[in-house]
Amino acid sequence: MTKQITPTLNAASFTCPYCGAHANQTWHALNTGGPLRMAGLGGAARVDGLNPEPAISGSASGQFELKFVNNLNLSHCFSCKRLTVWVVDKIVWPATSAIITPIEDMPQDVREVFLEAAAIVDASPRGAAALLRLAVERLMPHLDAQAKNVNASIGLLVAKGLDPKIQKALDVLRVMGNEAVHPGQIDLKDDKDTALKLFNLVNIIVQALITTPNHINSMFESLPPNALAGIQKRDGRTGK
Repeated sequence: MTKQITPTLNAASFTCPYCGAHANQTWHALNTGGPLRMAGLGGAARVDGLNPEPAISGSASGQFELKFVNNLNLSHCFSCKRLTVWVVDKIVWPATSAIITPIEDMPQDVREVFLEAAAIVDASPRGAAALLRLAVERLMPHLDAQAKNVNASIGLLVAKGLDPKIQKALDVLRVMGNEAVHPGQIDLKDDKDTALKLFNLVNIIVQALITTPNHINSMFESLPPNALAGIQKRDGRTGK
C-alpha cells in the first residue's frame, strides 16, 4: 500500500486529501482588495452553488489597497489541480477532519465514490457508509465478478477461491452500507469511528485483489525466459 504523507502547513508535498496522490503543493497566501464582491465585479470571491469548492479565478483589479488575510492559506495540488483550504495549520476544506485517502491502484470510478464518502463522513457517517457500499459495487466489474447485486458478486469471488478474510471485509461493507440506507439493527447515524474503519476496509480489499496480484505478476514476468519456460513445463502449461 502506498505510504500516506499527512498534509502539513507549508509542506512541499503530501498526500492530497482530494485525489490521494503524493503530489507537490503550491502555497498561496490570501489578500483582499476591499469589500467582498460577487463574480464579475473585478476578480473578487465567487459564489457558485453548483460547485462550492474553492477555485483560483481572476486577479486583483487594482481599485483597492491589497491587504493580507492572516492565518488563511491555500495549497494547490499539482496532480488534481484542486485547492485545500487551511486555517492556521488545520484543513477546513475538503470537509473532513480525518486523513482518508484511497490506495493508488483503486480504479477511478471507485475512487470518485470513495472521495465523495470521505467528504461527508464528518457530517454523515451513515451517508459515507452507503457510498462505500456503492464503491464496492463499482469495484466488482474490475474483478470480473459483476452479477445482479453485490451479494451475488461476492458469491462469484468466493466460488473462485476468494480469501475468507477479504470475503468478510466485503460483507462488512455490503451489510453496513445497506443498513445505512435501510436502518435496522445497525445505526451509523452518529458512529463516525466505525465509518472511518470502513474506508480502511476498501483500501485493504483493493490492496489484496488488485495491487498485490499486479505486483506479483510484474515480478513473475520479469523472470528470465528460460526460467519462465521451465516453470511452464513443470506445470504442464504452454503459455504464461
